[in-house]
Amino acid sequence: MTDAVPVDRDKVEQSSRVVAEILTLIEQRRYLPGERLPSERDLAERFAVGRATIREAVTTLESMRYLERRPGSGIFRCQEPESASLETLVLFSDLGLPVDPKTNAQALEVRRIIEVQAIGLACERREDIDLERLRKTLARFRDDDSFAKDAPQYDHDFHMDIFRATHNDILVRLVAPFYIMSKARRIVYFKDRDRRRVSHEQHLQMLGSIEMRDKKAAMEQMSAHIGRVEQYFFLTE
Repeated sequence: MTDAVPVDRDKVEQSSRVVAEILTLIEQRRYLPGERLPSERDLAERFAVGRATIREAVTTLESMRYLERRPGSGIFRCQEPESASLETLVLFSDLGLPVDPKTNAQALEVRRIIEVQAIGLACERREDIDLERLRKTLARFRDDDSFAKDAPQYDHDFHMDIFRATHNDILVRLVAPFYIMSKARRIVYFKDRDRRRVSHEQHLQMLGSIEMRDKKAAMEQMSAHIGRVEQYFFLTE
C-alpha cells in the first residue's frame, strides 16, 4: 500500500492567498471581460511568489471559469462573466470583495426558488428525527438583545435542517453556497430585534406545516419568509 503524500499546508495557504490577491487586483483595476492581465512573471514579482504559485492560482480561477489562458497570448478575464461558477461568488464573499446588487438580488431569487421547493419535499419526506432536529434548533431562539450575535447561525441551521429533511444530499450541497454568500447580509438583517422576532414566528409556522405535512401552506410560508428578506434588501440598496 502506498503511503499517503503529506499536504504542504504552507503551500496551500500561499496559493489561496495569491488567488485572493489576483481577484483583488482584478476588481481594483476593473479589468473588463476579455481584457489581458499582467504576465505570470509580472504577477509573481508583484506578489513576491514563484511563478509556479501563480500558475496554481490561475489554474484555480480557470476551473471557476473566471480566468482563461490563451496559448501564446497570456492570461485573460473570461469573455463571458456569466459563465463563472458559483464558487467564484462564494470566494468573493469569503474575501470580503464587493458583489454587485444585481447579483445579490439574483442569488436571493434563486435561493427562494430552491427553498420553496425544498420545504415542499420536506413535508413529504420528513421523519421524526428531522422534526426533532428542527425543534431543537428553534429552541435556541431568545427574544433579547444578546441573541443578535447568535441569530444568523440559528437562522442558517433552521433552513439547513429543512434541506436535510428532504433527504436529498444534492439539495443540501446546492444551497450551501448561497448561505455562505449571504453571511454578512444576515448579520446586518438580524441585528434588529423585531426582525428576529418575526423571523422566528415564521419559522414556527413552517415547522407546524412540516409536522402536518401541509405542503401547500409550507411553500407559501417559505415564499413569504424569503420575500420579506428580499424586500428589506431591495429597499436598503
